[in-house]
Amino acid sequence: MKGRAYQLLADFKSNLRGAAAPFLMSRLILRARILPDSITPEMDDPAVEKRLDEAIRALLAERNMAP
Repeated sequence: MKGRAYQLLADFKSNLRGAAAPFLMSRLILRARILPDSITPEMDDPAVEKRLDEAIRALLAERNMAP
């Protein structure tokens, strides 16, 4: 879907807070193998969307498991 990767990334960024924000963003970039500046609202790449979605879900699951 056109713009889905952009929306996923924007939603993730909007929820980042505190000192851990840059670290989490770096982990997302490495895990999803993306360049955030290359993700635009016009982008339509199902592979990038899938990697981004999976990486965000994994990071959130790890974060929710932390004490």
